[in-house]
Amino acid sequence: MNYTTPSILMLSALLIGAIDGSAQCRKFSKQRVISTLQADQVIDQITAGTMGRGESAAALIEVEASGEVDLIISTHPDLGEVSFNVVNTSGGKIADGIIRDQVTRIPISVEADSDLIVHIQSESATGAYTPLGCVSMATTKVIPNEMDILIND
Repeated sequence: MNYTTPSILMLSALLIGAIDGSAQCRKFSKQRVISTLQADQVIDQITAGTMGRGESAAALIEVEASGEVDLIISTHPDLGEVSFNVVNTSGGKIADGIIRDQVTRIPISVEADSDLIVHIQSESATGAYTPLGCVSMATTKVIPNEMDILIND
């Protein structure tokens, strides 16, 4: 019996499912995170992924320049309460909290080359079914208007 055809079909189905999930998280990020930007802000970095209830994840956010950034975190309602903890790479606590189906903005003062680590933990599932949902994180930076003659150097 030839097992290559069913194997290829199964692999194709898994790949299509992963691509579809990735596309859904990109759409989620666009609707929930990018749409919250103010006129003078741009996305510095963005990351998104799918996780299930009761799962945890972490993301490393690279910081290149000193200054003030907004860390934006958004979670899908199927994940329930999601706790987050933000630390720098030397272990210093920066922020923590709990969010549920909302967009949270955390202003953070950063030093150049002092990367941030964001830990996410979703609420445990109550039944046999484990819902999946997207989590999206981004940092923003303010781009000064180059035409503003009142800016002092």
